[in-house]
Amino acid sequence: MRIGAMAGAAPDKWMRRWRQRYPDIPLEVHYYDDAGVLERLTAGTVDITYLRSRPGTPAPDKDTFHAVQIYTEEPAVCASRDHWVAAAENSVDWVEIADEPFIDPSQMGVAAHDPHTALTGADLAAAERTAMEVAAAGAGLVVVPNSVARAVSRKDVVVRTVAGQPGYPVSLVWLRERDSEEIQEFIGIARGRKESSGRSQLAPKQRAKPAGARAGSSPRQPRPKPGSPRGRPPRGRRRLR
Repeated sequence: MRIGAMAGAAPDKWMRRWRQRYPDIPLEVHYYDDAGVLERLTAGTVDITYLRSRPGTPAPDKDTFHAVQIYTEEPAVCASRDHWVAAAENSVDWVEIADEPFIDPSQMGVAAHDPHTALTGADLAAAERTAMEVAAAGAGLVVVPNSVARAVSRKDVVVRTVAGQPGYPVSLVWLRERDSEEIQEFIGIARGRKESSGRSQLAPKQRAKPAGARAGSSPRQPRPKPGSPRGRPPRGRRRLR
């Protein structure tokens, strides 16, 4: 099964649990840009994928895709190191920056396009890096998901989280027509389903038997130690000579 991930995604814990429970079912993770997520599903490049909802990102068609939200990623603001935002230790409030000029990555360089047209992965990455260059020059602020900000940031740009703004919902998405027991089980693991849950549709791995044990044999009972009650004569009786 192939999982499509993105910058900031951390499926490692889910993968460990999957491999512990189903070592005979291979699971691969491939990382991509935010753009083109649904197209990769439709093309069969991946079986299930992360989708980070951002302004301008089309919502998955409910008749075509299943989607389960798993968390919300916090927004981050990127600014020149000479900007007053750099004085904030970790976070700034939205009301403090609301009147600042902002840079929209979708309008940068080769990515300038019809807002109803989806960006390609290469165009989106190039647009975000160009926006960072403009922010570094002090021309404005860039607000993007925190993991994106960390991924494309520069030494002359500071990144601070933004309080008072809704975040970016992150979901797992897959095609309805390609739904399977494996995908349903992965969704269950992502949502915290335990191995002992009766909702699992896949048979867990067979537990290994102790070394030297024979099929159908019962565990060997340990011999009583010398001096144990089993080896002593009953109380109140003398030992016969």
